[in-house]
Amino acid sequence: MQQINIDELKPHPRNNDFFDDMTGDAWDAFKESISTSGIIEPIVVTQDLIIVSGHQRVRAAKELNMSTIMVDIRKYESDDKVLKDLIETNIRQRGVGNTNPIKFGRCIKELERIYGIKHGGNRSNQSENISSCDKKQNELADELGIDVRTMQNYKKLTELIPELEDLVDTGILAPTTALALVKHMSPSEQEEFVRSMDVTKKITKSQVQKYIDEINKLKSNPLKPADYESTKRELQDYKKDYTNLKTQYDAKVTELQSLRKQVE
Repeated sequence: MQQINIDELKPHPRNNDFFDDMTGDAWDAFKESISTSGIIEPIVVTQDLIIVSGHQRVRAAKELNMSTIMVDIRKYESDDKVLKDLIETNIRQRGVGNTNPIKFGRCIKELERIYGIKHGGNRSNQSENISSCDKKQNELADELGIDVRTMQNYKKLTELIPELEDLVDTGILAPTTALALVKHMSPSEQEEFVRSMDVTKKITKSQVQKYIDEINKLKSNPLKPADYESTKRELQDYKKDYTNLKTQYDAKVTELQSLRKQVE
């Protein structure tokens, strides 16, 4: 343990991929606690002074104009071991209820990659850096305080397109509603869904279900070959009409420009 200049500490480059900054009343209360009681638990950092555990404490300390801070410098043998500590210590400190559901899904997927967990415990792709670990999917779920099905749902949320992620972050789309979307829609279908909805107000589960039902109906009743050829011919005709109209329009523009020059 040692006291060092707070400005020497560097945030982990992937911390924001997995965790949000505290905000609102919770953040104000957190800062007040540090202001009155100080930082009780040292910040955990790598030998390069990259923060592993304590991003919010460091952030609060800077806002409170603290110049030095107590740190626990640990030697890590690999980036995966740093990531493992970063994710696990922050989850323990924040708890599932305080975690962004999409980012929590990223935490789970990253831990599964590090532990080599796949399809209930197959460790054939286990990280060489964490080779001494022996963990299965249900064991990881137990450690996180959730069941395997819930854990899988969190991971599924990471398949949302960025536009839908933003809607979840702002509360327009509830995580459970987003889960129904991602389970039934491809990325392109998700994009079309966003374009078709009024994203300035809350999207209900019934709206999503209606949209999913319409997609499933279209999928179960694809165009017949004859219908496809007919639609294709119509599109070609529309394209020809558009080309003709564009040519006429360009000619009129040229004529108008010529008349304007004559008038001048």
